[in-house]
Amino acid sequence: MMNKLYTYCIAFNLIIFSNVAFTENYKIGFGSCLDQDLPQPIWETVSRDNVDSFIFLGDNVYGDSADGLLNKMKGAYEAQKEMLPNWLNDTQLLYIWDDHDFGVNDGGQEYPLKREAQSLYLNFWETPENDDRHKRDGVYFSSIIDSDNIKIKIIGLDTRFFRSTTLDRANNYEVVDQSISPTMLGQEQWSWFESEIKDDVDLLIILSSVQVLPRSHQFEKWNLFPEERSKLLSLLSNIKTQKIILSGDRHRAGIYKGNGLIEITSSSLNKPIADKWYEKAFLNIMPKSIRKKLIDPKEQDEFQIDELISEVNYGLMTIDSKNRTVLIEIKDISGKPIQSYLEEI
Repeated sequence: MMNKLYTYCIAFNLIIFSNVAFTENYKIGFGSCLDQDLPQPIWETVSRDNVDSFIFLGDNVYGDSADGLLNKMKGAYEAQKEMLPNWLNDTQLLYIWDDHDFGVNDGGQEYPLKREAQSLYLNFWETPENDDRHKRDGVYFSSIIDSDNIKIKIIGLDTRFFRSTTLDRANNYEVVDQSISPTMLGQEQWSWFESEIKDDVDLLIILSSVQVLPRSHQFEKWNLFPEERSKLLSLLSNIKTQKIILSGDRHRAGIYKGNGLIEITSSSLNKPIADKWYEKAFLNIMPKSIRKKLIDPKEQDEFQIDELISEVNYGLMTIDSKNRTVLIEIKDISGKPIQSYLEEI
């Protein structure tokens, strides 16, 4: 699959320029959790939206294994190449990873094959050789979509490569050692991020594989690293630019609002909690306390503005340059909007 982006490298910062001149509407599709071994009818639906860009928010294949070896990952990428539709070749593709395309479930900086996994990942997406992601640790990046009226910057974060090894999955994902200051992004990525958000743009879109705003659920999220979460929210609150966060991971979708931010979670493209096969294949190996939460899709968080969606879904962002608005929708397998949010730019 051919990547339509070209890169510009300045110092150690990656800036991907796509000089897109759109007259009124620019459409960005997004989603996460795409299993290469399952049917993917969602693509036929997404194609009807005629998206200009598509953002993969992590778990773009399920290639992780208990031993952490990458044989399964290689096969997963080979299978996924056959599954992705050809029309994606004509769109701008943006992508971050999560644990299932990183190499090990819930993994972080301790994973010994993370650099090999990064190489497989970049090769799968046909990332140009002069892209900084081939030269440094981590798959974080920035991208600019420019028009006469609206300038959009997309920042994709890597929440895996530098992530501290402090989570106990059997203990409701609690941070084990409270005496240390765990990190989500690592020092180098934090410095890069602080520089990237200073650009003068009309809309800033932050991509995070795990959720940023929600705090109540028991699964992976930024709130497991409260100091890191507070730092991120503080940095974003200090810039005047309109900001939107896109996240995945949860096999649920929803819209969250708080701290001057909107977060849209879209998951899953083809691996929903609502399906019985998912319960049989995955839920039975989970701790009982977590299993109950997964079986019952009802969930409430202080930042959540509607019920969560547990069926197959994808997100669509329509940027209207004439009216200076962005419409964000979560759509079902038929393309019907389930939830939406309109924001002025």
